[in-house]
Amino acid sequence: MVRIVIALIASLFLIVGLPEANSRIHGVIGNRPQRSSPLRIGAFNIEFFGWKKLNNSFIRNIIMRIVRRYDIILVQEIRDVTQGAFPALVKRVNDSSYHNYDYVVSRRMGRKAKSIEQYGFIFRTDKVAVKDIFQYPDDKDVFEREPFCVRFERKGLGRQRTFTFIGFHAKPGPSTIPELNELVDVYAEVKKKFGEDVVVGGDYNADCRHVCRTCWSSVNMWTDRSYEWLIKSWYDTAVGPSHCAYDRLVVNGKTMKNNSRYGAVFKFDRVYRLTPKQTRAVSDHYPVQFYLY
Repeated sequence: MVRIVIALIASLFLIVGLPEANSRIHGVIGNRPQRSSPLRIGAFNIEFFGWKKLNNSFIRNIIMRIVRRYDIILVQEIRDVTQGAFPALVKRVNDSSYHNYDYVVSRRMGRKAKSIEQYGFIFRTDKVAVKDIFQYPDDKDVFEREPFCVRFERKGLGRQRTFTFIGFHAKPGPSTIPELNELVDVYAEVKKKFGEDVVVGGDYNADCRHVCRTCWSSVNMWTDRSYEWLIKSWYDTAVGPSHCAYDRLVVNGKTMKNNSRYGAVFKFDRVYRLTPKQTRAVSDHYPVQFYLY
């Protein structure tokens, strides 16, 4: 009887069939089901980042802890004439992590010496690869610091295979809304080069005294419903007593919008139990983040 049961089971497997050793069907590699984990993507304005902050062990360790949370993070306000502090930060992150990180960085941009900055992207090499970069030319000279665009390709499983991350830091004041409106042209240019799936992230300065409540009707990215704002206007991205949603993450493209979830502000002072003075020493902004599936 036992032999008959074994024979029946064996014949059933022959009829149904087994996945081949190297098969990859619907998230199955061999006989092992694979789960796709979302990418955690962030943007962080590290106020006046340079050697002074990197050489302060307390500030450096907080920044490193924040960076290690993300698969991709955009860093803004890199103000270092030597251009050595940002690569040194990535080296420190690698020295303190089980994972490997790489980076790309823009050229230095700004009209005045005190506002010259770089954009930098730090990313986990086991999660994504850089496929291309594009520095927006800004022939009309609208931007204080032209957006820096990086095309990423995902490694491993996940619905969103490729996308472009546009890094942006708006100049606060009267030029904020003109810069925000020019982002529509930046998106159009990136769409032609790399496709429609894009996230525009960074310090938009898009709140409080820089973009008044009645001014939003004149912001093209806001009125154009093809853009989805993951960081809402009632969020607080500013360190300190003010309540302003300066930092934003905005997505466009059908699959990018479908696969982007859970826009949030990472209030590192609460997580790491910092005093207001310690928090302010790190930055005057909180990181913003979302998950890409």
